[in-house]
Amino acid sequence: MNKNWSNTALVAYSLLPKIVRELNFGVKTRVNSTFKSRHLKIGVSNEQLIGEILEMTDQKRRIVNLRYIVAYALDRISPDDKFILEERIINKKTFQNISDESGVALRTVFRRLANAELAFSRALSRAGYSEEWFETEYGNDKYISPIHERIMSDKYFVAKNL
Repeated sequence: MNKNWSNTALVAYSLLPKIVRELNFGVKTRVNSTFKSRHLKIGVSNEQLIGEILEMTDQKRRIVNLRYIVAYALDRISPDDKFILEERIINKKTFQNISDESGVALRTVFRRLANAELAFSRALSRAGYSEEWFETEYGNDKYISPIHERIMSDKYFVAKNL
């Protein structure tokens, strides 16, 4: 497994609270529109409304599943690798901040991040989450797919820019 989907999973993991809030809001507004039949007044049928709610619920299932997948893989790598991935990608700290906090040279932080990304990618593969699986499950997801496309197109992936 290359690092594109594993990095996508990590970046998406850091954005999950924001994504879940948006999905919850979408479902809540659609459910609320059923009271007084507001959706019918704007031309949205009951079937269409239920379809949207089901689609958003499935999106939320995928998002929650991603949370467990990433947490599982992070628990399967060394504490040092987990630390650097969480600090850099999830907490969006700079390399300099990580270097200062951990008391290691800046170049060492770069090297450790590369090693941690590889370890995380391998942990995902060992758990059965291949590039093909991620592409099938999240390749068309409206929240995860843009993150993946940005990582794929960025020659120098920097999580802080996402």
